[in-house]
Amino acid sequence: MLQRTFTSITALILLAASGVACPAIRSIPSDAGGGAAAQTESAHVTKQVSFSILEDYDKGEDLDEVAEDFALMQALEITTWRGSFGWDDYEPSPGKYDFAWLHDFAELAGRVGIELRPYIGYTPAWAAKGGSDEAAWNDPPADIEAWYNFVYTLVTSLRRYPHLLSFEIYNEQNVPLWWDGTVAEYNQVLLRGAAAIRAADPGTEVLLGGLVFPDVEFIEEICATFENAGSFDIVPFHAYPETWTPEAVAVENYLDPQYRAFAETVETDCQGEPIWINEAGFATAGGKTERDQANWWARAIATFLAVPEIEHIGIYELKDLEPDRPVIGEGENYSLGLTYPDRKKKLAFYTVDLLTDLLDVRPLTLADADLTVTVTEGKPGALYHHLFIRPGGEQIVFVWDKSGRPTVNLQVRQRGAAATEYGLDGASSTYPEFDGRTLRNVQLTPGEVRIFEIGPR
Repeated sequence: MLQRTFTSITALILLAASGVACPAIRSIPSDAGGGAAAQTESAHVTKQVSFSILEDYDKGEDLDEVAEDFALMQALEITTWRGSFGWDDYEPSPGKYDFAWLHDFAELAGRVGIELRPYIGYTPAWAAKGGSDEAAWNDPPADIEAWYNFVYTLVTSLRRYPHLLSFEIYNEQNVPLWWDGTVAEYNQVLLRGAAAIRAADPGTEVLLGGLVFPDVEFIEEICATFENAGSFDIVPFHAYPETWTPEAVAVENYLDPQYRAFAETVETDCQGEPIWINEAGFATAGGKTERDQANWWARAIATFLAVPEIEHIGIYELKDLEPDRPVIGEGENYSLGLTYPDRKKKLAFYTVDLLTDLLDVRPLTLADADLTVTVTEGKPGALYHHLFIRPGGEQIVFVWDKSGRPTVNLQVRQRGAAATEYGLDGASSTYPEFDGRTLRNVQLTPGEVRIFEIGPR
């Protein structure tokens, strides 16, 4: 069977047509004295933040192997799993349900403290509208009530597990590669699937299927045209800038004008439901190194969490795929993991561990307006920075320049005690040039993220 969670190769085409803007430095006068200053637009926002990690399993996967993956998740302190529960796996013929492995999987997760957020999809050939062959997995169901019955039976069978938090309705259904149907057909699948979940276990959250990108037209059709906002609780989309996007699309501009229109539509037409990035990743392929991946994750998590509406980031994925495992899509699918197939950790494993330690807090305050970056030496190229404040008053500062080598001072509004700098490998050291308000003489190297924690007074 093919690897079940795929990332869309058509995202490149769709994003190329979306008119996403190139990155720009936003400048304001500096009150730090001297040099040039850059300041982002984000105002104070306090929000709940969470993380998950995706690792897909087909029915019958060796549970000892799953347990080793769960141990890696525990080491990361990311205790929420996302992956597929395939309709074709668990109802292989009409009315013949096979949930035995799922129960073993759910019981294992419960024993080791892993929460589950599966998505349901992959139409069995017998139920597919387009025909009864192996290519039917992305078809709409021919009989919507067969879909309802499967979802109701599945959720009823699994409702005994309090650590199973939600069900997501299909995956990446806004592009033809992953959904061989219309938006109207997906809307019916969403409506009936959600109704089945609510009937079987009313306390379980329902997620819209994760979109390949922030698709304004798709979400408008679901929420405005079909008036279906009430059937789901969360609006997720996926983010793979710099792996499956045009060269002009990067982490720093992925959530620019198109995303803003998307977020406004969710606010006005989708009852202001929370917005999640439930898949994000970067492949160590095509000459991209472990260090490139580690810096990508530092840039991505800081950039995405600095957007007020984004409450959740899903890490794609735990392990690289074995080279002989078939996938749909391009070669990058094989190297998106935080570890190699044998679970040998890449540098990004330690980076993500660090970032979640620093930012996986509730609530987290976005405070970019409280951070002023002053260039004291050299010339900036594309300078970015973000400030987050933890509930205990610790201030987390990120700064990087994608192309320049300036030296900068970083001034925070809230006075702090000692400053600690973290490397991408999680190692820490005291930053000596800190006077309670300003981190001085921070030298930047192109593409390298520097990360600081300022302790409260």
